[in-house]
Amino acid sequence: KGRTLLRKMDQLGIILDVTHLCDQSFWEAIDCFQGPLWASHNNCRALVPHQRQFSDEQIKVIIERGGVIGIAFDAWMLKPDWERGKSTPQSAGVSLQNVLDQVDHICQLAGNAHHVGIGSDLDGAFGTEQCPMDIDTIADLQKIPALLEERGYTKGEIKQIAADNWIAFLRKAWK
Repeated sequence: KGRTLLRKMDQLGIILDVTHLCDQSFWEAIDCFQGPLWASHNNCRALVPHQRQFSDEQIKVIIERGGVIGIAFDAWMLKPDWERGKSTPQSAGVSLQNVLDQVDHICQLAGNAHHVGIGSDLDGAFGTEQCPMDIDTIADLQKIPALLEERGYTKGEIKQIAADNWIAFLRKAWK
């Protein structure tokens, strides 16, 4: 029934969010679904080895298909060996720099800044006990542009990462 659903989504132009797909489901969906896809909040397995993160091969497919990957801010997705209930952002050294490492990795794979954005996943499932230590409130996301600039990103690339990649993707998907 899943393949039938994917074909119908494809016909209707519905965006497929591949964020929570296991590897097998990801590859089966990619084979079946030809429409717009993105990962609203996911990170790179190359930096944090966990089956919930995407491999470089999966990221490259999303890039080739014109998708965007939103970087998640959940500490266990940013730092290897994070232990829920034991690790703290301070003890593990989880900061916005770890978020930017994820951004950098995707940009390197893509060869540009067109396929990455802020996904955050800061929707209330966890609080400051499990996000970068330099985030106290959602307003702290405003620190990201300056940090990207310090890493050498241009103002245009920063604007893309902050919002424009999502907007461009949606405009194309919803045309």
